[in-house]
Amino acid sequence: MKRFIVPSLCLCFILACSNPPKEKVEFDITTIHQETPAEESILNLSEKYSLLEIIKLESSDTSLVDYVNKVLFDRNRDVIFIKGGNTVFKFDMSGNFLSKLSKGTGGPEEFVNLTDIVFLPEQERIWIYDSNKSRIFQFTYDLNLEISYTIGYQLLGIERFKEGIIGTPGYIEILDNFSLYYLSGENFATGYKLTSKKLEFNPEKSRYLHVLRHDFFSQSPEGFNFVNSFNDTIYNINENFYVIPKFYIDFGDKKILEEDLVGKGYSSIVEVFQHINSTEKSFNIGNIVEMKDNLLFRFFNQGRSFVSVYDKSKKELKSGRKISFEYLNQQVTFDLDEEITFGSVGNNSVYMIIPAESSVLGEYQTLFQVKDGDNPIILLFDEK
Repeated sequence: MKRFIVPSLCLCFILACSNPPKEKVEFDITTIHQETPAEESILNLSEKYSLLEIIKLESSDTSLVDYVNKVLFDRNRDVIFIKGGNTVFKFDMSGNFLSKLSKGTGGPEEFVNLTDIVFLPEQERIWIYDSNKSRIFQFTYDLNLEISYTIGYQLLGIERFKEGIIGTPGYIEILDNFSLYYLSGENFATGYKLTSKKLEFNPEKSRYLHVLRHDFFSQSPEGFNFVNSFNDTIYNINENFYVIPKFYIDFGDKKILEEDLVGKGYSSIVEVFQHINSTEKSFNIGNIVEMKDNLLFRFFNQGRSFVSVYDKSKKELKSGRKISFEYLNQQVTFDLDEEITFGSVGNNSVYMIIPAESSVLGEYQTLFQVKDGDNPIILLFDEK
């Protein structure tokens, strides 16, 4: 099926923030026309990415990860931290289990809701953010607590710049203007000052703005990318807290409109998803990984996962319901299960999480030497 890419549009964007006052910024936004791929369509990742390494995580009663939400790598110290449910797991780069840290029962120095994890590799530290307490807990690489800091604002996803923290509010905000937050400051001792910026750009006006935590803060060549799913727009945020729309994924007649969301009497995000999945609407762009030459992203249609790669220089889009790549001189191909996720490693690399289950890998369990009940497999790719 032929796909068309619209040339970049040059628009004007007003950044509204508490300090400094409004300023006018010129930017280019690329519109990507995304059709729904056929059920048997295959995206060959090997055309754009080279498989560097496969990490099989040790599987034992103490090391089993229910679901991998986020992965942080520090090759220099031979360590991997994984956010899985309400537990942080620590492995080495060979997949050997080292230790873990689980939620507490509500004590003053315990986290009860593991919302996000953030890396400070230059300090050999890790942050655990608890949205229930609006508090950041700082741990050493040995998972010893050093300090906790109350932000004072409930966020559902954070990332760290050199001199500040960016964050996003909750799942559904019924607001005329949606804001990102920037907590400027060098460290906990000096404290942080709040600044917010509204996302005025909104091709399809909707008052329901959905954010899926870590999925939508992804390291990019210019800082971090952020996705507003129901706006189908990917924004870039740099160190100076400039928030600029960069890509707009246009689903055509499959896009979600205001009338799909407003006035329906939804009581939860689950009801929103149930309604959308009962239609042919496409939504929920996530697992954004932007590298020098390509943009990788996934989306859903009627509850099924799809993945796309957009070549930024050639302005070409390739998509699939299945993914494939070369491994041990074989072409591996399987359906894109909803638990297969992607994430940014930085340095033009991407990780992919694949469940070890036969329902996903099928005949390839033997190739990867895993079985049902084992921990997921981590694949590391570099852009070609």
